[in-house]
Amino acid sequence: MSMNRKKIGNFYLVEQIGAGGMSEVYLGINPKTREKRAYKILAKCASLSPSTYARFLREIEIIRGLTHPGIIKISDNGVLEECYYYSMEFMPGGNLNRLLAHGKMAINAAVELFMPVCAAMGYAHENGVIHRDLKPSNILLNKTGNPVISDFGIAKMLNYDKSALTQSGEILGTIAYLAPEQRFSSRRVNRRADVYALGAILYEMLMGFPPLGNFPRPFEVNPSFLQSLQEILEKCLATDPDGRYEHAGQLQAELERFSGFSSEKSRITACPSPPLNKAFTIADDFNAPPIKTDRIESWFHVLRTGTTRERLSVVREMVEKLSSAEAKAIVKIYPEEGDRVRWGLIRVLGELRIEAATPLILSDLRSSFHTECAIEALGKIGSGEAFDAIREYIGEHPESAIIALTPLAKTGKQKAVQYLQRYLKHEMAVLRQSAVQALACIGSAESMQLLKEHLNVERDEKVRSALLQAVHTVQAVLIPDVTAIQPAIVLRNARNW
Repeated sequence: MSMNRKKIGNFYLVEQIGAGGMSEVYLGINPKTREKRAYKILAKCASLSPSTYARFLREIEIIRGLTHPGIIKISDNGVLEECYYYSMEFMPGGNLNRLLAHGKMAINAAVELFMPVCAAMGYAHENGVIHRDLKPSNILLNKTGNPVISDFGIAKMLNYDKSALTQSGEILGTIAYLAPEQRFSSRRVNRRADVYALGAILYEMLMGFPPLGNFPRPFEVNPSFLQSLQEILEKCLATDPDGRYEHAGQLQAELERFSGFSSEKSRITACPSPPLNKAFTIADDFNAPPIKTDRIESWFHVLRTGTTRERLSVVREMVEKLSSAEAKAIVKIYPEEGDRVRWGLIRVLGELRIEAATPLILSDLRSSFHTECAIEALGKIGSGEAFDAIREYIGEHPESAIIALTPLAKTGKQKAVQYLQRYLKHEMAVLRQSAVQALACIGSAESMQLLKEHLNVERDEKVRSALLQAVHTVQAVLIPDVTAIQPAIVLRNARNW
């Protein structure tokens, strides 16, 4: 569906300037100020699930949480004709892919253009963000010709379906920059995969073609190629992830040494936080024996420095093995920790339904790094204290209702029914579906009545299917199992007989 000539605020969409697997990019112009913006619009597609919308919104929050001149800035976001969108800076210089169409670059020019990209990715890595889809087309050039990184993980997450890779040229354009481990399992991706992609981009800038297949070493094509620069490329493109630079900051430092550039102010280092160094034991509130912090220290170390996969594994281990005394200790330590640790603790405290953690999680509700997991954790805890906070957050960020309605229902219980009722009449089918699922969680007679009433007027097939499932779920809660009461009925009738 074309969005040309549509209006968003004071901007008119005048031209489609890009497209992806599930999104399109339009140029928007404000006719009064002549300001230009680029609008990325998620396609309206029946196959899109609520989790797809949630990922899109999460990526918006991640980009907004990254403040760096080399990372794209988001101006605003919202919904246009049931399609989610966000606007960003318009980059008149096109992208690096267009620049490379003219052939390879001189070494000095390539390194000078590439180092700001490493600086931006070093900043992202330092803040716990992995791009996962770095390639020349995602490196934009602003009006002064400086590189700006865009599309932080959105294309990668939205194009999970293998069919999205069957378009002409799409496989070649993506696989050339994917680390070997990423080609076989997206779950194994960490910062070193981004380093591989950066190395592949630099290789193409210097050689004129990407490192695909059995690609030649630079000196095999050009015997005068500098040995020190080739060693940097080889380390980036190592097949074994452990053989690469740990993060983009290390790559930037190597390139600075190579080029003779030295600016401590601009250098990005992504060193992990220092390990937990607390020589104390924490006793619970009931004069129980003090607990040892060795296990907590080990968990926290992985949460600080591990890959996403390792951190999620630690979260699962903590959920399974955490003692009540350790849980109380973690609640006390929580405020002193950084974002990477608190991200894991929010998940653990939510899974264990630690109500005492509610104020701590509420304090992180508006952090772009924690919003989604905080809302999910508050829903699992179900504390009434969180209801007003989540409702207020939805009011400030209406586009986030799709991921927040069910947690709202779990925290608000019966008082959430009236709030959810308005979403049953929402113009977007996906939000009506979310409201239905939220009402099913409440499981009251009033929510059952609303579901049945809406079943008579709903026309969207996906929403009707959700309604039927919700009615069945609530009925199972409100009406006792017939097989359970049957023996009692038979016994009563026998006595009467």
